[in-house]
Amino acid sequence: MRIPTRAFAIVLLVVLLGCAGGSTSKPESAVAPGADFAAYQTFGWQSASGGPIHSEPPPSIRDAGIYQAIRTQLIEKGYRETEGEPDFRISYETESYTTERQSSPVRIGVGVGSWGGNVGGGVGTSVPVGSQGVVATRETRLTIRAVDPNTNRELWIGTTTGDLGQGLDSGVVEKAVASTMKEFPSRRK
Repeated sequence: MRIPTRAFAIVLLVVLLGCAGGSTSKPESAVAPGADFAAYQTFGWQSASGGPIHSEPPPSIRDAGIYQAIRTQLIEKGYRETEGEPDFRISYETESYTTERQSSPVRIGVGVGSWGGNVGGGVGTSVPVGSQGVVATRETRLTIRAVDPNTNRELWIGTTTGDLGQGLDSGVVEKAVASTMKEFPSRRK
């Protein structure tokens, strides 16, 4: 017995789509209408309370990692850091929370092998015995804002949610910040 190639491709597509449903979220960002990033050259930092930050060290290792990753992204996009009168100020905040998901009670498997002929295939399903599992995960929402210090107007906001852990792995933090700031306007030279 031979499984048609088209049927095998459909089963494989269903399996791949089922595996693609993870808990990672898509970063989102928005630029304020009329914001002219081409006119901006410099950036500075703004505290959560709204005041400027002047050479204050971040309070935690994770904050230091986020601070440095944002700084790196802005410099790569053509902006220059200044403590004086920057064209815009950057602030960020993190919010951690626990989410719970029901684990799926159905599992699908695909196998390819031979049982007498040249090619064979099989599809199987299984249902776990007992109650469904609940998976608790810790997620962190990272929000980054750019504000015009003269008008106190928000120029840009970007946010993403994911597992930053304790933020001690600089690679995880850098990827989260880069993902969040992907759509931040680059400076035109």
